[in-house]
Amino acid sequence: MRIWIRTDRPTEFRVRYDRNPELSAESPTVQGQTDAAHDFTGWVDLRGLRPAKTYFYSVEIDGKAVPIPTGDEMPLRFRTWPSRDTFAHPDLNPKGLSNAVIGVGVCNHIGGAKESAVYRNLLERHQRELDLFIMNGDYLYELGRKRIKPREIATDDARADYKAYLDGLPDMARFFARTPMLFQFDDHEIGPEQATAEIGLKVTEKLRNAYTNPLLRDITLQAWREYCGWANPPMPAHRPLIFGQAEIRAGDPVLVDEGADFSVVTRENTTSLHLHMDAKNGGVYAVEEVIDPHRLRLRPAPERDESGAPYSIGTHHYYDLRKGNAHLFVLDTRSERTLYRVDRQRNPDQRILGESQMKWLLNGVSKTDAEFIIVVSPVPWTIWHNASHVKGRAVSNAESDKEDGFIGTLAEREPLLEAFDRLKKPVVILSGDLHSGYGVQVTDNVWEFLISPIASDLHPLESGGNPPMGGWFDSNGRRVKIKWASAYPMAYTEEFRAQGRRHGFVYGLVRVKNIFPTGVDKTGATLWKAYDTPSLQVEVRDAESDEVVYAETISPLDAD
Repeated sequence: MRIWIRTDRPTEFRVRYDRNPELSAESPTVQGQTDAAHDFTGWVDLRGLRPAKTYFYSVEIDGKAVPIPTGDEMPLRFRTWPSRDTFAHPDLNPKGLSNAVIGVGVCNHIGGAKESAVYRNLLERHQRELDLFIMNGDYLYELGRKRIKPREIATDDARADYKAYLDGLPDMARFFARTPMLFQFDDHEIGPEQATAEIGLKVTEKLRNAYTNPLLRDITLQAWREYCGWANPPMPAHRPLIFGQAEIRAGDPVLVDEGADFSVVTRENTTSLHLHMDAKNGGVYAVEEVIDPHRLRLRPAPERDESGAPYSIGTHHYYDLRKGNAHLFVLDTRSERTLYRVDRQRNPDQRILGESQMKWLLNGVSKTDAEFIIVVSPVPWTIWHNASHVKGRAVSNAESDKEDGFIGTLAEREPLLEAFDRLKKPVVILSGDLHSGYGVQVTDNVWEFLISPIASDLHPLESGGNPPMGGWFDSNGRRVKIKWASAYPMAYTEEFRAQGRRHGFVYGLVRVKNIFPTGVDKTGATLWKAYDTPSLQVEVRDAESDEVVYAETISPLDAD
């Protein structure tokens, strides 16, 4: 278990924890440090925890426990995951299976969250049962950054937005402090952006002043790593972001930085290189070769002489996590994204994941022996996400210059869906980004649940490509079955908004059901029996009332 804190100055801190809520001098402790380089954030890993147990903790500074904010009567606590031995029985549960509850939320606007009971509901009604909660993209939207010209945005501006969310949403902060969390970013954490790896894209005066800026990726991801990414498990193709100032000669593809160490740069852990907005050669470049620790060969070659050119080199942020007989694959859908163009939907040059992540995902799902595969994707797979809500009119998919999801990148979507279907086991895609909810059966073995937004204004039907509110849908050449939808026709926008902006806010709970109580043994301990066939239940819950608005149970027996 990892505990995160932020202070207002460089600080040594200590986390004290124990099974008893009355912490004592004998309770275990772990020391940590915050520093200015990471915006005074820091974290520690707790040691010696027993499985399937509730622990209480406090954070101490200068030998004194930091008080819980006034009005928060709930002690700081968390529950550890069970081990294979926790519920094992030689006859009833020989595999040592356990149940799991995984929550998911996406598209979290501070304005909507302030008006909603969503985090109070999660904290008071579900915190004790949750093994994990995933913020699946757009955890925050631009606040201070929205008032700054894109070319002037710095890492500190992104940090300020994270602090504003934690300060402005106390129920959310309370929930985070008591629940194991994972995070993935989408466009609003890092830009917003649309083309972070469109090799050859050049900075123009229009781009310097555009709201959408692909060259903010690494600048803002520094803050995301400090405030969110710290919680995630190890990432297989990740390395620290690299920033520097380079020497460049016109027409020469070699970038030189004598203060850098490029020996850590590999094809597998690198997305693209950005020469930043104020560089004479500002744009997006591919790293073709690491010549030596101080020199890289780029594509294309920069066109102008330049000294001290600011640059950064991106990396991947995808990862996986095994939870019993469910295997989660959390995708990075922004770090290696190319510019969307309608005329290249089937062109391999149009990418969301990129070659490295595609190989990792295909290899991972094919080799896992988990009975359920959960693909966590910040963007949709079968529903459009066009610009209708931006333009204020219905935009046809053929004319839209915006498409965030895989439905517009078929050279990646189709091979992946075909591979998922061949597994002959349930594959559940949890997606977001579009502010509407959909439950879609993609094939006999593949489902998509677009569970959005947790706290942001709903998008109209037209933004999703005007799909049916239940029924068969042509998902850009693939026939899929929509079983549930939450949206509204654009013609009724005023009537919809008259209900209040909280209408339509949702979050998801995924329940993996493996065992059930079947009596007690001679010592009084509960006996747990494994189901002959496990099941996975997806619940979509109204964020305000906590009522289930849609649910579907999926079994390995459903797989064909």
